[in-house]
Amino acid sequence: MKILLVNPNRIQIPPVIPIGLEYIASALDKAQIDYHFLDLCFSTNAFEELATHLDTHQYDLVGFTIRNIDSTVYFNNEFYLPTIKQLIIEVKARNIPIVLGGAGFSAMPEQILKYVGADYGIIGPAEKIFPYFLEQLKANKLTQTIYDGHLHGIDATLVHTRGTLVDYSKYMAHEGIIGFETHRGCSGICPYCMEARRKVEFRKIPHIITELKHLIAQGYSHFHLCDCEFNEDLIFSMDFCRALIEEDLSMEWTLYMKPTPYFEHLFELLSQSKAYLITLSVDSDPRIQRANKYSYYELEKIIEFCDKYNLKLAIDLLIGYLGESMDSIKRIITFFKRKRPLTVSISFNFRIFANTELAGIITATPSYHKHLSRTLTKQEGFVEPIFFSQLSLKDVEKLIEDDSLFKIAGMFTGVNYQQKLALD
Repeated sequence: MKILLVNPNRIQIPPVIPIGLEYIASALDKAQIDYHFLDLCFSTNAFEELATHLDTHQYDLVGFTIRNIDSTVYFNNEFYLPTIKQLIIEVKARNIPIVLGGAGFSAMPEQILKYVGADYGIIGPAEKIFPYFLEQLKANKLTQTIYDGHLHGIDATLVHTRGTLVDYSKYMAHEGIIGFETHRGCSGICPYCMEARRKVEFRKIPHIITELKHLIAQGYSHFHLCDCEFNEDLIFSMDFCRALIEEDLSMEWTLYMKPTPYFEHLFELLSQSKAYLITLSVDSDPRIQRANKYSYYELEKIIEFCDKYNLKLAIDLLIGYLGESMDSIKRIITFFKRKRPLTVSISFNFRIFANTELAGIITATPSYHKHLSRTLTKQEGFVEPIFFSQLSLKDVEKLIEDDSLFKIAGMFTGVNYQQKLALD
């Protein structure tokens, strides 16, 4: 059996190395399964390149990773699935089965499978379940169209020796950055998030260190952690930092965190392990803060510890959730004006994803429909971008008062880790 793995992600500000496919490739190598990788990120004509490749090679299955459904921001939103659907049509014209995977697909698997017209899908981690899926496909024993990788979990035995499957030089030339993972899943309960309440599984720290060493030996030194939130488990987080410190690797890295849990010592270890930038995910709504067990006290202490240990802090701030008062929104804006982290990126248009608490409330509450970016359809699947917002752009601009600390998500290009040049 021969497999084609396709990266259809065309985002280039910045371009994102398809780490999920690299990790899948490790699993296929272990299982001794034949595969080829086709990266369409920088293709001048993705449809033609895919068609030409399919006409000159024979495959038993084509797998597409769907990292993003759309850009998830309201302003200058980009919807990626129509392009991916056209690529899938090229494959279907040759009667080759198609399987989907990736974080974007896992958010709304049934809806996306139907929208793009693929045959199969895998939710969540695929390192274990994908080889099993291929065995069942080869034996004509598949009993369903969508398989849940969370039931099989991650393959903690894998050591990912990356840097050969993907041509990193193209990504580096366009301000890309190499990602890595320490775990999968998130225990957070944010009502709008497609990753909330996902099973958490940790990789083995020595294997992560080996992966980083292999990349550093190839000349790479700048890394971005792809975990939802690094501080999912404090013991694991601090053990990982200690391992980096002990190895004294020639690298620097950036990461995402949530406000809890934390110890002051974690920030000290992060600094010693050569982390330089933390992006902290924050909600203004006190109900969501309480549900995730933090308050302004935690936010203040995190800012204090970042200052103490010379860590830059960027804030991803969500304001204006369903029924939130203007007073609580004003409070968080005033707080950050006073405390002055590196930057605050504000989102006030909530992308609605199927299978979330927010989608359920919106569907059941007609009074909220006037705040939607488009009309709900009778059989709404939330695949095509739709946003809720009780605030206008003018409302938010009035709140931030031209303070350069604040940036409105979608109205500037790039991501937080691209600010490194400004930090040097």
